[in-house]
Amino acid sequence: MKHPFSFLFFPCFLLIIISKIALAEESYSQHYPVQITTTSIGDGFWAGSFVKEDLLLGLQFTNHSTNLTREEIYDHSIGQQSQVVLVFNRWNPTREKSFFLQSGIAHRKQHEDTVFRRDRYQGDTLVAYGRFGGVKVVWPEWAVNLGLGWHWHSDLGFSGGVGYGLLWSERPKMMIDSNYDWFVTEAENKYFQAQQEQTRDKLNRLAIWPSYSASIGWTF
Repeated sequence: MKHPFSFLFFPCFLLIIISKIALAEESYSQHYPVQITTTSIGDGFWAGSFVKEDLLLGLQFTNHSTNLTREEIYDHSIGQQSQVVLVFNRWNPTREKSFFLQSGIAHRKQHEDTVFRRDRYQGDTLVAYGRFGGVKVVWPEWAVNLGLGWHWHSDLGFSGGVGYGLLWSERPKMMIDSNYDWFVTEAENKYFQAQQEQTRDKLNRLAIWPSYSASIGWTF
């Protein structure tokens, strides 16, 4: 059985190598921010090291899972899940402690399942509630991160920040689930086909995932 955190090895290894290279080039009294964070790809934490006065290297882990129902002509039962590990660097181009540019590499397990459901009646009596199809969108495991933001910190003490960026990858894949709980009517089949087309049409846009964040923590 594969260990659930085995995919952390490569990002951690990459972070260590970059840190060693940076420290070899310039001697600097390091500071280590550790912050909890909330983002558009989940909640979690990140930790990093100021290897230079204007360069921060960090590792972030976020997790997100939710289920919701959207009512249209038929009910959409939507399940979203993502687990993202991000290795990143933040560079202060003006050597100030506030504005930064960020780049990085993300490893993620992200998907969205949408199941279409309807009520079944006998006369005026509701006898069942079941599915007549589903669409699953699965994002690629690897993505590039680009962004910018503002952070504040002291050599020792309270720190925080806000940021906005993008996770940029190949287009996600769409998987069709045609399982149903009972006979599918012509109207339901047409609706299911239309939902597949709508999802297929937006796959290119979903290759670019916006990522905003707000963090708070402590610098050691």
